[in-house]
Amino acid sequence: MMRRDKTESHNRIVEAARKEFLDPEGKPYVDYVITTKGLVQMIEEFGIDFDSLEPESIDMPFGTISGAGTIFGVTGGVTEAVLRHLMSDKSRSEQKALAFTGIRGMQGIKEAVIDYKGTQVKIAVVSGLKNADTLIDKVLAGEAEYHLIEVMACPGGCVGGGGQPFTNAEGKDTRGAGLYRSDRMSSIKRSDQNPVIDYLYQGILKGREHELMHVEYQK
Repeated sequence: MMRRDKTESHNRIVEAARKEFLDPEGKPYVDYVITTKGLVQMIEEFGIDFDSLEPESIDMPFGTISGAGTIFGVTGGVTEAVLRHLMSDKSRSEQKALAFTGIRGMQGIKEAVIDYKGTQVKIAVVSGLKNADTLIDKVLAGEAEYHLIEVMACPGGCVGGGGQPFTNAEGKDTRGAGLYRSDRMSSIKRSDQNPVIDYLYQGILKGREHELMHVEYQK
């Protein structure tokens, strides 16, 4: 029998069964939830050796991805993806320049100012709930004001999230660097350029975007 952490298994079941993830007839949208750590454990227990596997193309529709979607997993990645979409000059050189605006890096609180059509857009990027509290206090006290605030609950973003294999600050930085490396290798840089996503929005998601993709958690 495959070993599983009882707490982790319980959390997966609870998440899949949340009221917010049930359709009007009470049928769950989510069949099962598995963490990265759980997936790694399964791979190890089945004796799969990735170093000996021959690379293959990814099954569709998952084979068509954007660099912007890839970097969602690291703190600052969502902000950078938004800026790539909004910037008037969408050349590769200008998109690369975003990496040097201050939104990248594993610091808990980062600030940047971006020119958007003549407006100096003030941005804050936060990861870790303690840092989020600190920033909220500054805003409420009138000590800071921003046009855009990105908050990720996990320190470093999803690369340091719950269910990920435990690591230190250096490990999170390495994971983030891996996402940026994948972004550099991607031929599609912006999420709105992904033809598969456009097809979904014009097809099964049309008119149901908020119903299927926006969640308000109930207490």
